Amino acid sequence: MSSEERNRDPDVAPAGGDAPGGEVACLRFEPPGDPEALGRAWQDHLAPIFDVSFRPETDLTIPIAMRSYHLGDLLVGDVVAPAHTLVRTREMIGQQGLDHILLQFYRRGQSRVETDHGTGPVNEVQCIVFDLAQPVRIVAGAVDATNVVIPRALLEKQGCHPDALHGRPLDHDGDPFGRLVHNFVANVVACGDLLDRREALAASTAITQLCASWLRGQEEGRPSQNQDVRIRVRRLVEAELGNPKLTPALVAARLGLSRSTLYRLFAPNGIVAYIRDRRLMAAMRMLVRDDASKPLRISQVAFAVGFSDERTFRRAFKRRFGFIPSDASQRLDAHPDPAPGAVLRNWIESL
Repeated sequence: MSSEERNRDPDVAPAGGDAPGGEVACLRFEPPGDPEALGRAWQDHLAPIFDVSFRPETDLTIPIAMRSYHLGDLLVGDVVAPAHTLVRTREMIGQQGLDHILLQFYRRGQSRVETDHGTGPVNEVQCIVFDLAQPVRIVAGAVDATNVVIPRALLEKQGCHPDALHGRPLDHDGDPFGRLVHNFVANVVACGDLLDRREALAASTAITQLCASWLRGQEEGRPSQNQDVRIRVRRLVEAELGNPKLTPALVAARLGLSRSTLYRLFAPNGIVAYIRDRRLMAAMRMLVRDDASKPLRISQVAFAVGFSDERTFRRAFKRRFGFIPSDASQRLDAHPDPAPGAVLRNWIESL
């Protein structure tokens, strides 16, 4: 079955909907009924990662499809897209604070990738590494590709620092281990509708280990010494989520920032709201995982993510997700914001 056919499969869970029976949640690009609105809909779908523009030769009549599976720790999927230009700017990086690596395994198509370190082509059967904390411009022809989005922290735990690989094409067909990595990921995507969440978490662990081993073998990247300050704040917050004394003052002191700078970075909602949201997203991850030997108590989860009492946690969780913590195992992709791209954005931020 082609990736276009798989993306149109009516049995795939609809975008933003619940996966039935504890299956893995699947998000699909849903083309609008009005052909004139197709381009805008595609731009909105990719907005959490890239600004998208079209070129004179872009043919929007060809099939456009994208499917993403949330495996718990990372996202996998595939995409069939027309010719377009993708841009990730420093402004986007600063606003979003994403600290993730995107691997795109081309099956068909070519592109030109421009980074601060140079410009180069990406050809069929190559994999391109994108560090979402670094700017990039991609001038792409029509492509068919397999995607993986992995939090940088998971790769670093495996001793992999992919910063230096940003924008670099890697041969995933001629290299036997690269071919193994791509085949495994593509097969997980192909059977994504059949996986339960326990199987998805196992697949997620295997994909992380395979990708980290492969990337380590390509080049020993060096951790960036000039990370965007918002990403440095996010890393500190993630490391201290279980600390009930995590406050803006603590973050500012640890990173040598002024309080005004910290608040400006997280405007308009503020750093306090950001910390609480990260605590709640961490709680959601704990609640939807079913690989524990026995279910976690709600109080355990509340204390683990830095809340001082269960009642406050329950109220905050209900406001954030629209349902109580005990119902979380039935929901993975719930998000009150129905705007285009909201679910994909929520998924990436949840990793």
